Amino acid sequence: MRGSSDRRAHPRVRCLATVRALGSDGTVEGRATNISEGGMYLQRLTCEPLCPGEQLRLEVDLPDGPVRVMGRVVKPAEEVFYQAGAIAFTAVDELDRDRLRRFVGQRGRARRGLRGTPLARIKVRRAAR
Repeated sequence: MRGSSDRRAHPRVRCLATVRALGSDGTVEGRATNISEGGMYLQRLTCEPLCPGEQLRLEVDLPDGPVRVMGRVVKPAEEVFYQAGAIAFTAVDELDRDRLRRFVGQRGRARRGLRGTPLARIKVRRAAR
């Protein structure tokens, strides 16, 4: 269950995916450190900060190929080596949305499996005395 302060409409998962911000002045590379069907947290190696409301055309490398999305900077952040921020996806092709949903679902299941689901059952019997 999500807390009342969590406004995310979609579950997110941790990842390290290469991201390219495509603009008229060239391409800036970065990485997504978490992602959902509705957005991501972006870190990029540049001195230019992300501005609230800034529109970005992004290409995110998933294991089965790149996903192209339009995004809006929701909450910028400055980190030691990166300009970073929360990005809300504003336009995603339906096929790319399905691929994002599948990626998040697979990552979420794998993570839950490692945390609480037994991978094998082991029977322990006490030795007779």
